[in-house]
Amino acid sequence: MKSKTSFFNRTILKKNLTHFWPLWALYFVVLFFAMPFSTWQMATDQWYHDYYGNTGRMYRIIESAVQIQTEPVLIFIVAAVMALAVFSYLYSAKNANMMHALPVNRLELYVTNYLSGLLFLFLPQIINFFLTVLVAMANEITCIQYLFAGLVIQMEITLFAYSLAVFVAMFTGQILAMPVYYIVVNFLFVGCMAVINGVMSLLSYGVDDRLYPGKWAVLSPLYYLFGAVRVSEIYESHTETVTGLTISGMADATFYAAAAVVLILLAYRLYRRRQIETAGDWISIRVMKPVFRWGVAFCGSMVLSIMLIFVLRQSHLFPVYRWMVVCVVLFGFVCFFVAEMLLCKSFKVFRKKRLIEWGGFTAAAVLFLTLFRLDAFGVERYVPEADEIEAAFVNMDYQIEVPAEDIPELLAIHRDLIEHREECQKLEQEQGGYYYTTFRYYKKDGTEVTRRYPVPVTGEYLQDETSAVSRITAWERREENLLRNMFGTAYDTNQYVAGSVDLYNKDGDFQSYAMDDEEIRTVVAAIEKDVRAGNFDPYYLYSIADDVAYYNAITFDYYNENGREMWEYYSDYHGELLETSASAEHEETANTSYINIGPDCAYTVEALTELGIINDTWNLYRDDTMPDGVYAD
Repeated sequence: MKSKTSFFNRTILKKNLTHFWPLWALYFVVLFFAMPFSTWQMATDQWYHDYYGNTGRMYRIIESAVQIQTEPVLIFIVAAVMALAVFSYLYSAKNANMMHALPVNRLELYVTNYLSGLLFLFLPQIINFFLTVLVAMANEITCIQYLFAGLVIQMEITLFAYSLAVFVAMFTGQILAMPVYYIVVNFLFVGCMAVINGVMSLLSYGVDDRLYPGKWAVLSPLYYLFGAVRVSEIYESHTETVTGLTISGMADATFYAAAAVVLILLAYRLYRRRQIETAGDWISIRVMKPVFRWGVAFCGSMVLSIMLIFVLRQSHLFPVYRWMVVCVVLFGFVCFFVAEMLLCKSFKVFRKKRLIEWGGFTAAAVLFLTLFRLDAFGVERYVPEADEIEAAFVNMDYQIEVPAEDIPELLAIHRDLIEHREECQKLEQEQGGYYYTTFRYYKKDGTEVTRRYPVPVTGEYLQDETSAVSRITAWERREENLLRNMFGTAYDTNQYVAGSVDLYNKDGDFQSYAMDDEEIRTVVAAIEKDVRAGNFDPYYLYSIADDVAYYNAITFDYYNENGREMWEYYSDYHGELLETSASAEHEETANTSYINIGPDCAYTVEALTELGIINDTWNLYRDDTMPDGVYAD
């Protein structure tokens, strides 16, 4: 069995092919039904041709195939399975000793097994690519260049995912541990960020728990690729005609493919240093054992503590810092010694050395919490400067984009709330007299700052024109802001395509009245008159008003290529969550407005009456006057 080369062994390759054929055969079958078979089904379905036409049918069928082809989750799962299979001998002492007793060196073993797994992944992908091309050409689908681009991305992602799986496989001698480590590595960065954000949201005043991984999300490969690799249709401007496809994420896949080379070399270096005796151990690299103990203890204790505190805070407010310290100490003790039990494969782990180490971990964890409690990093006190801000929003009763000239005033309100923290928190603890308000800043450097505070709304503050609630509600009363909230950021150019009114009769029966184009224009104009007259204030300024709106809702569907729904605009100002293709631009123009009206909306009620939409039979009801048999929320 002596190899003729110093880095590859045909006998081992043949053994892998025959021993693990069910795995690569199963992967082939999955891809076969997902790509060529599915493409054939869609191509022979007359509905696609009748509904989309020949060109639209062609692009939509190929889009579906490429989406499956470039799906990163499937690739990462199969890559882990293949790596686990070809290096499975490392997880059994008997097999490890047998393989390393053969007349082959570790370089031969590593290279041959690595290439075997890669072959099991690449061959099904390439064969199914050609089969899909043949099916497409047989059905007069000519845009097969997208399948080739998809194959390149698929193979690049596969190279990285498999190399990462092999690298992770070298860290453990326990077959059950490898998939766990693989998942952890793929989400480690965003996971750590989520833990830190959770701690900050509990201990740092006003800081929310939203996750902003940004470009650094690249350090969590599967998480990043899942959002980066997309296939979308390109539409001809202002038409329904599809002119092509766009595949995003090719540069990202190439970057990861280059990183795979580094992982291959590092994995081999670990393999050379790996001790055969570590088969069956949770950690095969000795220097990583303290990292394992501390990592399990830190992540486990923080996550469990955050979850428990969040649950408890739903019903009662209490000193969060003290409870966090207690929880982290207790959960840290459990997680630390559970990790040690896994490493030692024994329950006898409470040795003096480990107790001292646990003490060191506990001190570090409590220090970590204390730094945030004391605002050592200046997170609580941070307020951006006006010249750093690209766009600013405040969300008390609804989302408002604050004009550039008013941003200094918004920042002054923000600083005032921080300065009067104790006063605001006292109201929060008393569970009355406040309304949560969010400040959001999109900075010119591309970053985002979000803070959320309990703003006092008692009578004393409502009468004070300089208070936060008075200054914010002054912005909320502006007709421009209310109309943008109701009908989108470009409300004056909306193209309304549908409208309806929920109606009830005295018996509690319900109907949704569909308005025609003329009725829609009339009702929208009446709503705008009520907004300018301030008649909607009692129903949209929830923080200071208690008037009961009608249970009935008015709904409008509209298109506007130049505007966005206000919540979406506020949540994703830069449009990072939107598709960047023309397809997404085409699809995202559809929006829906839900309008709440009340007795004060005289112009709207008058318009509905004159149009005959409401009458003696079908009418508007408040929650407290709903007919019997109708449930009012």
